[in-house]
Amino acid sequence: MATRRKLLTTAALAVAVSLPLAACGGGTESDDGGNTVSVAVLGPGSLQWLHAIAEDQGFYDDHDVTIENIQVQNSGALVQAVASGSADAGIALGDNVIKAVDEGADISITGALIQKPALRLYGAPGVEDVADLAGTEVTAGATEGGTYELMLYMLQEAGVDTNDLTPVAIANSSDRVVAMENGQVQGALLIPPFDSLAEDAGANMLGWYDDYWLETPSIVNGPWAEENPEAAEGFTQGLADAARFFADPANADEAIRVLQEYAGVEEDAARAGYEFIFNNEIFSPDLSVAPEGLTNIAEISAAVSGADISGFDPADYVDDSYLNGS
Repeated sequence: MATRRKLLTTAALAVAVSLPLAACGGGTESDDGGNTVSVAVLGPGSLQWLHAIAEDQGFYDDHDVTIENIQVQNSGALVQAVASGSADAGIALGDNVIKAVDEGADISITGALIQKPALRLYGAPGVEDVADLAGTEVTAGATEGGTYELMLYMLQEAGVDTNDLTPVAIANSSDRVVAMENGQVQGALLIPPFDSLAEDAGANMLGWYDDYWLETPSIVNGPWAEENPEAAEGFTQGLADAARFFADPANADEAIRVLQEYAGVEEDAARAGYEFIFNNEIFSPDLSVAPEGLTNIAEISAAVSGADISGFDPADYVDDSYLNGS
């Protein structure tokens, strides 16, 4: 039976972010003798929490790296920016990276930030069971790709017929919270600290995929990294220092403060996000990549879309030399 779906999109997604076009333009020497790395990032939130910690705690400085942030609107644009050389490095969504490499992009994953989904499935006020989402409007960010497939997989595993869903494209969790409050959607995948804001407004947590699933890797442009190995190492190892900092419970209050300031939320929301992520080992403790995190992305895609993943090899996407030292 043909799938019946209406594809809705928010006006915000129609706005493209303009990025510099000079290929491999970063990695230049800064005034203090270090390396400047242009890093493509998404909107402030837990997806880039370790990046925020690395900047706040001076971990990039420790590796003689100066960061120039380039904020983009969505992960697809971010991966394209790194692949084209408009940015030297970035923090993207894992499924977008897999797709880009499969299509020939010269980019590599250098480390894992979020190794299990920070995304959880929420129902709008009054939606108290996953079954209640049948035939409703839902959002997972984009209306295709990894996060959307993860949501479909969770719903299918709960016995929901996903053919009659209406997917709505809403790029970030803060806007998804608003969409739930105003009745635009009845279900959404949300990340900390915005999931706590949704709960405060009456939303209900319905489920979570508790397994490795590489939500956000660090990535580099291949030619740039080969020409600037010290800069690529500094970027990656600065993030690894931030991961080890987060993994130490003695740093809880500092980590919470960073998210509170970075995402512009109250301490209670930042603390709830910390407890969820820390207690469930959602961040890689040292930026190392679990191969099953990539494999599970491919297997979930195959389960919901019938994609052919024969011959899939996680090693095709990862270069750990910058994390471990060349």
